[in-house]
Amino acid sequence: MKTAPLSDKDTEEILSRPIVAKLATIGANGDIRITPIWFGSQDGSILMSTWENTEAARNIKRNPRCSMMIDHEESHPYYGVHFFGTASIEGPEDDPEAIGRLFAPYVGSYEGAYEYAKKLISWGKRIFIRFRPERKVSWDFRES
Repeated sequence: MKTAPLSDKDTEEILSRPIVAKLATIGANGDIRITPIWFGSQDGSILMSTWENTEAARNIKRNPRCSMMIDHEESHPYYGVHFFGTASIEGPEDDPEAIGRLFAPYVGSYEGAYEYAKKLISWGKRIFIRFRPERKVSWDFRES
């Protein structure tokens, strides 16, 4: 039995939800590293923020090939999308306003996310990762 793919409308909907994505990058020794991460969809790409010294950021600097899975795992029936593409490290660094806008859906308000961003920045330099999907595989057990 083959599951139905996620429709374009449902793909856009899942990208708009505050779901923890899984970002897969390739380590220096070839191992795959999976990082849970908050994200926001932006003009056909996916934007994330993390510290500059994370393994995910180091892996992307070395090898931009990566993939990202966004799935609605707490629902039944289960659905989601797995993107394949490349990512890059971007600025501005330590930008609490931009991080606040990105994190607001997860925190519940821009003001709360802005304060949270300032706290994260106090722990180390924050950068942005921009993921550019090139292809996708999706599943929708709601339609099976």
